[in-house]
Amino acid sequence: MHAAAATVPSCWDRAVSYGDGVFESVLVIEGIAPLWAFHRLRLQKSIQRLGIHCDIAELEKSFWLQAQQNSSAVIKIILARSGGARGYDARPAQDYTVQVKAYPLPHFSSGRIMEGVRLHVCQQRLSHNPAIAGMKHLNRLEQVIAASERPPGWADEGLMLDITGAVIECTSSNIFILRENILVTPRLDHCGVDGVMRAVIMESIAADIPLPVQEARLTLAEIFAADAVFICNSVFGVWPVCSIGVSQIKVQHAITGKIWQRLNAMGYARIYG
Repeated sequence: MHAAAATVPSCWDRAVSYGDGVFESVLVIEGIAPLWAFHRLRLQKSIQRLGIHCDIAELEKSFWLQAQQNSSAVIKIILARSGGARGYDARPAQDYTVQVKAYPLPHFSSGRIMEGVRLHVCQQRLSHNPAIAGMKHLNRLEQVIAASERPPGWADEGLMLDITGAVIECTSSNIFILRENILVTPRLDHCGVDGVMRAVIMESIAADIPLPVQEARLTLAEIFAADAVFICNSVFGVWPVCSIGVSQIKVQHAITGKIWQRLNAMGYARIYG
């Protein structure tokens, strides 16, 4: 016998029914959100692409209020289109609704930085849709299916390919390789999430290492042949990859170590033990 389903507030109808919205997961450490400017910019670009009319300044006030009340946490912002009548057409839906919620600060083993992490190659593929590529929209069914494939206790993340077999990202992180002293990350013009930590590395940290960085189509064979591989997101920072399936990957601390110098200065050491 099933419990009665809770009624979904009407303001969330479009989010629940269609995934019509976006979200951000923002790390806050001792009252500071080191990557907030990047999260804010991605959020603003995404709602412009979707045509959701939102007062970003008011949303930002709600975020900082939650950050003051939860000085060390992951704060999730969900912004969805609302209003209008039932149906796909978004034009009558001129309102928006926002949820800003704090979750406990995560803690990770420092072994993931020193020893690296293991990736499982997912069977679930990412479909192509340039209209929404890069956005962190609310429809994440492909990631849900892919993450459910990961063998418990055997792999730390799932590596996702697109329908052509190109490497795109992991289930909850982006991926970089080192090849001939160049940092390379997959192009995200057809699918994938343009992650905040990915942007920080490409626009800021890579120049400090210093290494050139480029976007390219990457095959699984090129990942295996790389001089080093690492994954990243805005919550855990950067993890080197030590294996993909049964294949061993060389861990290159010379690169990730320099990135971690910058991340530790932002407070990321607080979430490792």
